Amino acid sequence: MEKEKFGVGELIYDPKIYDKVNPATGEDLEFYYNLAKKQKGKVLELCCGTGRLTIPLKEREINITGLDYTKSMLNEAKKKADKKNLNIDFILGDMKNLKLSEDEKFDMIFIPFNSLQNTYTIEDVSKVFSSVSEYLGKDGIFVFDIFNPSIHLMVNGEKEYHKFKEIGLDDGKNITISEKGKYDSAAQIFRVNWKHKIGNKEFNEKLDMRCFFPLEMDLHIRYNNFIVVEKYGDFDYSQFNSDSMKQIYICKKK
Repeated sequence: MEKEKFGVGELIYDPKIYDKVNPATGEDLEFYYNLAKKQKGKVLELCCGTGRLTIPLKEREINITGLDYTKSMLNEAKKKADKKNLNIDFILGDMKNLKLSEDEKFDMIFIPFNSLQNTYTIEDVSKVFSSVSEYLGKDGIFVFDIFNPSIHLMVNGEKEYHKFKEIGLDDGKNITISEKGKYDSAAQIFRVNWKHKIGNKEFNEKLDMRCFFPLEMDLHIRYNNFIVVEKYGDFDYSQFNSDSMKQIYICKKK
């Protein structure tokens, strides 16, 4: 039997839709800005997408580089940066196998917006940590945010489709996005199906998200030779607890 493949549908990575669904505002921007400003050095954003955070951070004088493996998203990021006359180095690459200059070191490397949850195997998670370790400076920090898995929410998400977002594109088209999910307990992956209704047409796209339970992620960090400096439950710096929707880690190399 062929091994089941996990991933994210192409329409979800359509930059024009992506930017409407995920506007460049929110608490995560201020959170990452404050950390980057405190580090006072070079910053690398992994899974930067269309520059949702990269561009406003650069506008606030953060020395930032963006990396993503989706060419269409990076092309959109470059266009947006050029319109603002911002000189940002956007790199096409895979965070599991970073290939940067050998002497390149960053004072902060971060993976925002739950993007680590698109890493589905233990081996691939270790590859991400290894890549980060190679390019993180001695006193640098590695920061990422992921969901705190809620069995209750996942079970409710299996019952029926519910409207997730309704947006209007710049070309006048309206899109309604509905979602329904199913938890794959063997793989620890919440398999979300997004139904995009564009005019009279419907498109089904998958969004598979690896669920990292709190103690499990602590072990990933420990066994990949990092230590946890801080762990928050939200971007307001509240401490992580059972009711937290997020897991936000600030780590350093051992």
